[in-house]
Amino acid sequence: MSSNTGYSDKNAKSVTIQGPGESGTDKYIQSSWQRCRDQYKMSPDTNVELVSLSESEVRQRREPMEKLLSDSEEVFDKIRTVSKQSGYAVLITNTEGVVVKSYADSNISHDLEQKGLRQGTLWSEKIVGTNGLGTCLTECRPVTVFAKEHYGFNLHNFSCSAAPLISPDGTPFGALDISTYASGNRLYQALALNLVCETADEIEAIVFKNAYANQRVISLSFSPYRPETNALIAVNDSDTIIAATTPLLLTLGCRDRYELVGRKFQEAFSQNLEQLESAGVVELFVRISDKPVKLYAAWLHNSAFESQLKASQGTVSKSSGSTSDIAKRAVSGDQACDTPLFHAAGEEPQLLKQASRCQRMVNKGISILLQGETGTGKEVWARALHESSDRADKPFITLNCAAIPESLIESELFGYGAGTFTGGLKAGKVGKIQASNGGTLFLDEIGDMPIELQASLLRVLAESEIIPLGEVNPVKVSLNVICATHRDLKELVSSGEFREDLFYRISGFQIALPSLREREDKPVIIEKVLRALCMDEDNADNVQVTPDALEVLCRYQWPGNIRQLKNVLQYAMCMREGDLIQVDDLPDEVFAAPVVIGHQSDQFAYAPPSRMVSMSGGAQSEAVSARQELSEKEELELVLKQNRWVVTRAAKALGISRSTLHRKIKKYNLFIDNNADELDSLV
Repeated sequence: MSSNTGYSDKNAKSVTIQGPGESGTDKYIQSSWQRCRDQYKMSPDTNVELVSLSESEVRQRREPMEKLLSDSEEVFDKIRTVSKQSGYAVLITNTEGVVVKSYADSNISHDLEQKGLRQGTLWSEKIVGTNGLGTCLTECRPVTVFAKEHYGFNLHNFSCSAAPLISPDGTPFGALDISTYASGNRLYQALALNLVCETADEIEAIVFKNAYANQRVISLSFSPYRPETNALIAVNDSDTIIAATTPLLLTLGCRDRYELVGRKFQEAFSQNLEQLESAGVVELFVRISDKPVKLYAAWLHNSAFESQLKASQGTVSKSSGSTSDIAKRAVSGDQACDTPLFHAAGEEPQLLKQASRCQRMVNKGISILLQGETGTGKEVWARALHESSDRADKPFITLNCAAIPESLIESELFGYGAGTFTGGLKAGKVGKIQASNGGTLFLDEIGDMPIELQASLLRVLAESEIIPLGEVNPVKVSLNVICATHRDLKELVSSGEFREDLFYRISGFQIALPSLREREDKPVIIEKVLRALCMDEDNADNVQVTPDALEVLCRYQWPGNIRQLKNVLQYAMCMREGDLIQVDDLPDEVFAAPVVIGHQSDQFAYAPPSRMVSMSGGAQSEAVSARQELSEKEELELVLKQNRWVVTRAAKALGISRSTLHRKIKKYNLFIDNNADELDSLV
């Protein structure tokens, strides 16, 4: 073992930084300096000796980590690529702080090697003082030690960012560091710290999976499209959680791994393991920082799920009895599930199958007909088809055949030449068909197209050319037409309102879009629509729907489909107080009537408590029956008195929203003097 005195300060670069103990310095730096002074008895602002181990000593310490270094080669390659471009040296140590492996892939990092940042050096805080690797191992947390934050004077022009490498039992087995010359501001090292933390998380996940290869390993994610993450738990045969990775603990906001380890999986997540095993990926609702958060749990040791990840062939599956199960992507060959089509499909099994089929034929020139109720997202699906095709960089042109008067629809479709119409554009106008040349033309509500115009459209589709109104010469067009309708075209054909030959021309592949009430992924749709609304509103990023309110929304029948859902959520966003949308914030329409589920007439959709009591016997039912005989004003007054004029409670008892109750109170002038002050103060 030999020592190195480092280098003199004459080469040190000029940097601006606050020293330890000054305002703005991280607490862990202050704690480290205190240890150096009080425990290690080091003098500040003196050169520290860098101890170097012999090759045999390094080999001895690297041997227990050889498998890790081999298994994580791809991970190290990624951080090496970034480090090379940015002039960083990469160091990996054991728990003693001995560098067992280092990478120097740039001129700067080669220079850093000569200064001691290399394999075989010892960076224990007890020996070197405050430094990235040593302080990281001592604190067992990610750290950045920048310039004069180093205790040793000869380390002042280094910037080091390090993260601990954590074993499955939660103890560190080493540390990962990237270092360079300090310059500029310490804040610039935030990206370096993020990079080293992400890499350490990936290494921890690799070690974790190897350690629990014979156990059930489950991944948690915020996205259903990338369910495999570094946030992992291992569960034994008795369904007890036996280990968890650091990213998972951070995701759930656990301060200690034993808040989770040792608990039953179902107790911790309110989810049956058998259901997860059969589905592969399921939704979870957990509380983080006292807020409901939706996560996705993925079963990593499920053969069907693993084969899907390897892009062989997935199957759409669902667990029984749940309306919020996540269907796995039905993709085969080299088709990726992260496309606009699969995003549009959400987690609905029917649509996932359709997305897989559409992905195969979207570039084959096959005409597609979308059928579904108003508000089911036909234009969204048409746009997803366009964006998933080879024409994605070309125009996407829409025309609603039901929204344009019959006298104008022909000119809208075909355009017109100069001087064709009195009052028209002097230079003429390009029609929708010509404007979509090379791209996609979406004809919405094709069932409402006048019968006279259908023959012209049929000719265009057959010959791929148009003749604008008032012109003689045809114009060639590269056509890709997607049609949509909420009407039954076969019935229209039978009644003579729609041409049979046109029907077969536009319906090479028919896609039936399910109504919102039929969809199994309503929570996913609600979340998507809510997130889109939040983007348009300031300070609304954290808005969530409470589980009770979500249940109400999922049970409602949605005659207006997704368009109506958007309106309801816009209303709730206005009515909410804080970041949670409660049952009281929903409009009256979602409580309009109990909804029969299945074929059992005595099963009803979720409703606020007062609606439920009307289905039960005893005194409560009698009270409700008596109340039904009262006038609305008397009923309001009675319920308000029963709930001591607390508007929120009374609204729940009546099964209406708080804002509706306030309007009714004003309507019937129920602001009597002895209740006015109390009522105005309640929400």
